[in-house]
Amino acid sequence: MNQQNVQHPIRDFIFKVLNGSAQGILIGVLPSAIVKYLLASLVQDKVTWALQLNSLLVLFGSFIPLLIGMSVACQFKMKPLNIGTIMIATGVASGSIKWATVNPGFVNPISDVKNTVASTIYIANGAGDVINAMIVSALAVIIIQLVDKYLAGFGAVAIIFTPLLVGGLVGLIGLNIAPGVALITNELGVMVETFTTLQPLLMSILIAMAYSFIIITPVSTVGISLAIALSGLGSGAAGVGVVATTVVLLINSMIVNKRGTSVAILLGAMKGMMPSVFKKPIMILAFMVTAAISAVPVALFNVQGTPTSAGFGWIGLVSPIQSMIVNESERKFITHTVGIFPSLITWLVIPIIAGVIVNFIFTKVLKLYQPSDLQQEIK
Repeated sequence: MNQQNVQHPIRDFIFKVLNGSAQGILIGVLPSAIVKYLLASLVQDKVTWALQLNSLLVLFGSFIPLLIGMSVACQFKMKPLNIGTIMIATGVASGSIKWATVNPGFVNPISDVKNTVASTIYIANGAGDVINAMIVSALAVIIIQLVDKYLAGFGAVAIIFTPLLVGGLVGLIGLNIAPGVALITNELGVMVETFTTLQPLLMSILIAMAYSFIIITPVSTVGISLAIALSGLGSGAAGVGVVATTVVLLINSMIVNKRGTSVAILLGAMKGMMPSVFKKPIMILAFMVTAAISAVPVALFNVQGTPTSAGFGWIGLVSPIQSMIVNESERKFITHTVGIFPSLITWLVIPIIAGVIVNFIFTKVLKLYQPSDLQQEIK
């Protein structure tokens, strides 16, 4: 058993970082992504409690790096002190909180009080750079593990030195590499956006196929979308790719699994099917073919989305609702919305028809896999 545990330490480490990051991102994104549409009319009417709740949920987004740090640390079963240290290091290095020095005479917009001396102000700045948060959390875990191994975790003075030296040092490193990481991720986002503009159908198909695969790996579709600011047509295609995999998994799961497993898949637990899928990886081709077909109406109707809706698909109906409704805070990302009929065709009719046909060909005609290959329980 010991040999099995250390057989792939690098792979296991990466999977834990990816899984933790995915959990942190979902905690920060999902509540706001779902509830903001329900609160939209109340916020517009300036209902006090709705304004307050909406502001709190939006603030979740700025806490995403902290949540990534916490979730990654929990994956490694760390103690509260180390969890807190990793959270701090990840948070300060991500760019989700910006700060600046203001001169005497500056009027605080919240308290309406004028500064008498130079001071520092802090401003929430969205989710920051998710990729940098993942890198920093991984680095913090490595350093804490080294400190625990060679310095006994700083012993009795850990409460002082762990946040100060580990948290501060890793945070400073992360802060300095952030511009370079941001440059790379921004360029990736610009490249995808350029290609979707030049070749909308082809890129919609390719992005949908990619996301249909990513959704059943440890990698977070939401994390990738946020990292490269995937918006517009690319976001719509990504959401449809997630839906395509959901459809094929559901068709087979409903035949061989208990109702709870199928409901879990419908609610977004596709990653829970990884053991079965990777025992029969030919299924991935079925996901991709379904996604390729489902991507056609995305380009045809110019179905768009935002970075926060790209990786969801049917989960919370985030992707479909976003393609029909423009939120004021996200106008910079989405320039076109679709009506109910094109939305139903894109998000429901075509994926289901494509999934049924493709699955029939793969299981009954080509006999490449069977529904029984997906028999498992999601726990």
